[in-house]
Amino acid sequence: MLKQVILVTVFVTSLLMASVLENSATANALNGITLLSDSVADYALSPVIGETGIATYYHRPYGTTEIAILGFGVAAARNRFIFSGGTSYLHHSDYSQHNPYLNLSFNYYGISIGSSGHMLYDSVQEKDSRYDFSWDAGAKYCYRDYGAEVKIIRIGSIDEQLDISMKAALSEGILTSTSYVCETGGYDFFRAGMTTEINKYLSVYGSWQNEPNRFGFGFRFGIEPWSLMYSIRTHPELDVSHSVALDINW
Repeated sequence: MLKQVILVTVFVTSLLMASVLENSATANALNGITLLSDSVADYALSPVIGETGIATYYHRPYGTTEIAILGFGVAAARNRFIFSGGTSYLHHSDYSQHNPYLNLSFNYYGISIGSSGHMLYDSVQEKDSRYDFSWDAGAKYCYRDYGAEVKIIRIGSIDEQLDISMKAALSEGILTSTSYVCETGGYDFFRAGMTTEINKYLSVYGSWQNEPNRFGFGFRFGIEPWSLMYSIRTHPELDVSHSVALDINW
């Protein structure tokens, strides 16, 4: 019981200071490397995902039952533009957080540029509350199994991050990516990830991050256009985080 209280206290305190939550099943498995993501839920982390569909997820941070995070995202294409939006909701008896966002991106022969707007609302014991507006901007280029992405997320907030990523095919059917992340007023760190299709029904995701030292792993079962994914993410001091997601892509 004491361990759970300490865990919840640490998590909620970190939220009040600064954090970019990476809650979707793909973000959990890939340590937030969006260049390898194929889920519209990750428009919350990058304006240039380039996918269309609907996604929902449930996230349990660090294995605690006192905190639950629910998320929803949708994206649709019109000509060369993709419009997307969604929200996440974090609930704890003493703390709640909402993060709705809207996104617009332009896509042309592998080149994508886009921007997102976020309105973060959180409250402590339904009394002390605050609103925080921020923006994301990003650009991506992909050609076959190779690509690069540059993004700045949560511009104008204490959570601002610069992320530079590159991906390449390690071998047929195996995509890899490396990412450098620079946090304003925080850490600089590296990430590495990979995805592979075992067969047309099963895909596997894996990743590593050096600060803090964390590993992610996930697998996705799919029968087009539906897919169900489960992922975990470790932490050097806290318990494993779990995520489950249902996606429909079109």
